[in-house]
Amino acid sequence: MGQEKSMSMKIVKEETGLSSRQIRYYDKMGLIFPGRSEGNQRLFSEQDIARLKKIKALLNEGYNISAIKEKLEEKPADDSVISEVTHDFGKKGKTLTSLYPVSDRSYLTRMLDKEEKENKEES
Repeated sequence: MGQEKSMSMKIVKEETGLSSRQIRYYDKMGLIFPGRSEGNQRLFSEQDIARLKKIKALLNEGYNISAIKEKLEEKPADDSVISEVTHDFGKKGKTLTSLYPVSDRSYLTRMLDKEEKENKEES
């Protein structure tokens, strides 16, 4: 629910009050991760719209793009949206905490890279 990426740029612009240029820029900066149609047009989900609204609110509060990116990558304080993802690097009991569904791929990737690096250093 909310994960299906089927909304066009026009709908997203109407829902968020952002311009196409702003939305494309946030995509380029890695703040959002829209899907693509067969014609290579951006497609968005309800979660993407919520994320864009959060970006807009943070900009209005005076945050710059790099600070927004950091804020969006922070682990949420609400434990109800956190699940445990087990990733075995050869050590039993190692788990990573991530968002489910994964809405911030860069956070998960960094966590996996960090875990892999730590595992290599211990070897």
